[in-house]
Amino acid sequence: MTELDDIDRGMIDLLRSDGRMSAPMLAEQLSIGRATAYSRLDRLTESGAIAGFSARVDPVAVGMAVSALVLVNVRQGLWRDLRDRLRSLPGVEWLGVATGRFDFVLLVRGDSLEHLRDVALHELQHIDGVRSAETVVLLDEIDQRDHPIWHASAD
Repeated sequence: MTELDDIDRGMIDLLRSDGRMSAPMLAEQLSIGRATAYSRLDRLTESGAIAGFSARVDPVAVGMAVSALVLVNVRQGLWRDLRDRLRSLPGVEWLGVATGRFDFVLLVRGDSLEHLRDVALHELQHIDGVRSAETVVLLDEIDQRDHPIWHASAD
C-alpha cells in the first residue's frame, strides 16, 4: 500500500474529477511546483495507487440504457472456477466476489430488457455450477466516481 499525504490525496481527487488534467494543471490547483507534480504523478502511477486513465462513457449515450445488478450463488468451492466465466457474459461491466447471501454481484448493461433477460435466463442459467441468481433492474444510477474520496478537514 502506498502511503499518501494531503498532496497525493488532492492529486487523486482532482484526477478522479478530470482524468485529462495535466501535471502543470495539477501543480497549479495544488499550489505545488511542476516538477513535484510530475514526480508525484509518476510515483502514484508506478506504485499502482493510480491504476490507469480511461474515458468514462455514458451508457445511455452509447445505447446501453438498461442496467441490472445480478446477484449469483454458485456451488460451494466453485467461485474461482466461475469468476472468469461470469465476467465474460455479454454486457457485464463489473463483477465482484461477495460475502453474505450471494457469491457474486454483476453489473450488467444492455440495450434492452430482452438483453438482460437473455443474460439472466439463458446465458447464466446454462453455466454449470450456478445454483441461483436474482436480477435487480436499476431504475436510475448516480455515478459518484468523479467525487473526492477524501473530504477536507474543517480547520
